[in-house]
Amino acid sequence: MTDFMEKLTRLSERIGPNRVGTGASVIDAYAVDGLRPRAVIFPRNGREVSEVVRMASRETLSIVPYGSGTKMRMGNVPSRLDLVVASSRMDHMLDVDTANLTITVEAGVRFRDIQARLATEEDRCYLPLEDLSTSGDELICSDRSNSGSFLPMDPPFSDTATIGGIVAANSSGPRRLLYRFPRDLLLGVRFVAPNGELIGTGGKTVKNVSGYDISKLMVGSCGSLGFICDLTFKLLPLPERMETVFVSFESLTDALALGAAILDSPLVPAAVEIMNLTSCEHLSCRERKDVRVSPYAVAVAIESFEPAVNRMRDEILELGSRLGSAGHACFAEEDHRRFWLTVSHLQASAAGSFSLPVTFQLTYPISCMTEIVEFAEASLFESHMEHTLLVHGGTGASVITVSGNPDGGRGGGRSISLIHKLLTQCRESGGNLIIQSAPSELKPDLKMWGESGPDQPVMERIKRELDPFGIFSPGRFVGGL
Repeated sequence: MTDFMEKLTRLSERIGPNRVGTGASVIDAYAVDGLRPRAVIFPRNGREVSEVVRMASRETLSIVPYGSGTKMRMGNVPSRLDLVVASSRMDHMLDVDTANLTITVEAGVRFRDIQARLATEEDRCYLPLEDLSTSGDELICSDRSNSGSFLPMDPPFSDTATIGGIVAANSSGPRRLLYRFPRDLLLGVRFVAPNGELIGTGGKTVKNVSGYDISKLMVGSCGSLGFICDLTFKLLPLPERMETVFVSFESLTDALALGAAILDSPLVPAAVEIMNLTSCEHLSCRERKDVRVSPYAVAVAIESFEPAVNRMRDEILELGSRLGSAGHACFAEEDHRRFWLTVSHLQASAAGSFSLPVTFQLTYPISCMTEIVEFAEASLFESHMEHTLLVHGGTGASVITVSGNPDGGRGGGRSISLIHKLLTQCRESGGNLIIQSAPSELKPDLKMWGESGPDQPVMERIKRELDPFGIFSPGRFVGGL
């Protein structure tokens, strides 16, 4: 222990004072799945991260990167934990180039701060600003004739998540239907490799890579291949008009039918979300007098030019009427932004009301959406388990949150059996089931990454080549990588 403290002292001399935390309160705050690190490091830039990683590489110390903590309940329990390296002090926006629709930010910048900065940059507003209760004339938005830009993501925990964590977890939300995934917006990355080398890939232009684009390796790597320092993204102009169409149904079959009808049509919505009554309640739909809350609902985000928004809204309402909708509501601009912000908070909101909450994502071929979702919903009802359901129409994924101990007991029991049952059903359809968040005490009984696929040997080889000593996030990733 004395030798370890001496090494930390030498490290502190190299990277500066107040960068190394060893106090009990700091150690407890940065514990991962109940494992307490031996020290927490707070670097301010890539050079300091490089110094930390070089020391860890020499001494074969394990490192777990840490952002705001919103994704730390994801993945397996680490096989060992020596150092947590936090990005909280790497919170600078290095280059905001709205003229060329690019932005470069450090990994510790919160997503909401990026959007707020872009709003300030162009005197525009977009999700998620902190105070969405402010009346429309008090917002910093100018009229729609002025151009503006935004980073087109709506990840879960969008007001607290850091951009590095979003990319490392490949975190995306409902509007990936239109705007795609983080990898599609990423132009470049600088990261510290397991040998301590600071590597930069990509740049500010789209065609900036010849050969394999190693920056994409960092997307979804969950901190297993290195420490992300800063990232460059492409931005998009803000849409001229934004509106949400909310259609209620008495049955899941009809709600899924509307989702399928929209996706089979020429319409181009930003998101199509099918949700159950519990999800609607967590989204505070009952508080809106114009929304009729039924057992199921479809929320459609439309973001485009005003004539296109008007046409899509009318056609969606007509489709809903043909399928026997129980009611509908439409809300635009600030109400639209507020609604989708609450959608990004759904997992946190549900977790606050469930005991030992487990959130998992079902993946499947889109052609199997109705079959898989109806099977999952029927299984959940048969088990008498309260749950939230969000079906991402058009992307082949559904997110469900349940209580990990619905009977009030200590073990997961019934919920774990149900999750294994749903995993089997997804695998039979060519999909998988990934646990997005689970209490550490339930993780040994859960397949956190589902069943390994044919790409597992490739992933293992990449891990061996880049991190032969297993320094970064050992055991947390797919297959115990």
